[in-house]
Amino acid sequence: MTHSYDSIIWRVNTSPGSEPTGDTLTLDKIEFNEGAVVNANGYLTNTRFVMGSSVAVNEMPGSIDKLQDTGVNGITIYVSGSITDPSGNGKNPAHKFKEWMLEPKTNTVFPKGLFGLRLDDFPVFDLTPTVDRGYILTDVEFVRNGDTKGKLEFIATLRFSGTVGSKDGNGDYTW
Repeated sequence: MTHSYDSIIWRVNTSPGSEPTGDTLTLDKIEFNEGAVVNANGYLTNTRFVMGSSVAVNEMPGSIDKLQDTGVNGITIYVSGSITDPSGNGKNPAHKFKEWMLEPKTNTVFPKGLFGLRLDDFPVFDLTPTVDRGYILTDVEFVRNGDTKGKLEFIATLRFSGTVGSKDGNGDYTW
């Protein structure tokens, strides 16, 4: 699918959780392109994915502790980039992040998380929220670097919540 942007973070405001499109949903998404800041949105500089395992430790005095794998305990995604602070119609990306952090991150329709992610060049962690899974925006860090006016660097932290799902026909886990 071809888009005018390469990546998007969004907050669901409709059901069943489809990615927002069109002008009517511009307040609930932030679009990113690779390269320079474009279209008063932003660009991504770094995306980090952390999948951690839960390991139970059975202490063995005088010998090596026995470890037991108890499965994945979390999936965390750090999305870093730059956004502009445009003047014009709609909310600027920094205000959207602020609003998203201050308002509820789940609801009765999407109890696992209201946030979705799409990275056109690396779709393995793309997620459209459903009743069974979603991302929760847990942290946003802003950095105003140097004397560059109107540019704000950010790190947004998304945590996976819900059921991982099953393997597809290719043997890949989908969610």
